[in-house]
Amino acid sequence: MLRTKQEQQKFCKEYNISDEQFRNSRLTWQELEEIAVDFKQKRNEHQNTVKQYVDIIQKCSYVHSLSSRVKDVEHLVEKIIRKNPDYLKEGESLLINNYEKLITDLMGIRILLLFKSDWIYVHQYLMDRYGKELMEPPFAHIRKGDDDSLYKGKIQIKGNKPYRSVHYVVRTGTGLGLEIQVRTLYEEAWSEIDHKLRYPYNLQNEMLRNYIDIMNRLTGIGDEMGTFISSYIRNFQENLFSGVTSDNEVYQFILEEIKNCDNEEVRQAIVDKIKQAENYREVKKMTDLIQQVLEYK
Repeated sequence: MLRTKQEQQKFCKEYNISDEQFRNSRLTWQELEEIAVDFKQKRNEHQNTVKQYVDIIQKCSYVHSLSSRVKDVEHLVEKIIRKNPDYLKEGESLLINNYEKLITDLMGIRILLLFKSDWIYVHQYLMDRYGKELMEPPFAHIRKGDDDSLYKGKIQIKGNKPYRSVHYVVRTGTGLGLEIQVRTLYEEAWSEIDHKLRYPYNLQNEMLRNYIDIMNRLTGIGDEMGTFISSYIRNFQENLFSGVTSDNEVYQFILEEIKNCDNEEVRQAIVDKIKQAENYREVKKMTDLIQQVLEYK
């Protein structure tokens, strides 16, 4: 794959690797070729490992869908070239005898959610099953300005990436890392676009960068709106089950109970019933509005 000068030049051009970047990696093409051949031979084994985890995770009812992958050989080589300077600073170097243990995303699973609020249930599902096998504490990447209340106090929050995602790294039975990412459908759609346009190659055009940032913010708004509507519908259903069906039912309750309003508990019951009716009315207005929008042609 990387044995000839022509193959090496083609690789660097395709992955935008400069001569300086390659020199800074302190690696030789022969060392990279050895890693590529070794990993290619093991990909089927890694795919079987990933499938075992997929079979378990997809049983969680809050998982909308998921995908899995074993890292592409060329993408692995590219990552090693770019990341090896960081390992050199720590006294390590990515070579054939250690790359599998140092790179923790050779295998990956991506979990997609309909609503952001579903994350807490998926998080508990993953922690119950793999909490003791985690290679590092889970963390969330969010954008500056995002609401972090869902994650605060539960996992570490990082804000230095242009995408949103929650990360878990599980140590498999073979001792290698498997990265699990959790995102909403909105976040996944935007991540794919962003990955194609920018990552991992720095986008230099300022105007395009600004457009991408705007689209990123819109993705977050889409998630917030979806969760907001879902919450309203859920509250509407809960009010139906509680027995509040009309204003008249509330008023009749008040007329019957007001006779005994000297009793503090009764007065409180009246207040609670009125508040419940007001909440129902507001939720129903929102539900009716949503229905009108959906039926509009």
